[in-house]
Amino acid sequence: MASTCPECSASLGDSGSCRDHFHEMLALEAQAQLPFAAGTMTHFLAVASYNLQHPSAFVPAALFGLRRTVADVLAGRSTLDDARRRARAAADGPTRVLRRPEEQPSDADQAVLRAWPNEWSMTVLDVCRVPPEQYETRVRAWAAAVIDALRDVPIDTPSQERTV
Repeated sequence: MASTCPECSASLGDSGSCRDHFHEMLALEAQAQLPFAAGTMTHFLAVASYNLQHPSAFVPAALFGLRRTVADVLAGRSTLDDARRRARAAADGPTRVLRRPEEQPSDADQAVLRAWPNEWSMTVLDVCRVPPEQYETRVRAWAAAVIDALRDVPIDTPSQERTV
């Protein structure tokens, strides 16, 4: 029987975890002579899409900020440099982006996670095994699908939305 990821519902079968597929995707990016390796817009969109589909490790404010940044990048309202500045500002000082492993989500955080989608039209499995020449197009489609799925997730208070 095929196993599924509890956060994105990807059918994993015997092929490992979503994290394994994420690493497979990063390995594809790292192949020689590919123009979308770490530090590029494609890499940002791929990592952001994966993180938005696997929200349990993040505090809600980080998720909301990341969602906004990806939407702005896709719409041409932000550049990769803007995204980097937002991420640095959001993680500045004592501000947490990741939840501590031993930390239980608050009631408010649990409400956000319940409202977050857990079934997606595209997942990391749809990009980690494509031919390299299709990777950039597939990542952009994945990011667009993620943002589309998140359109109806409410942001409870403006203070929860930090820029990432």
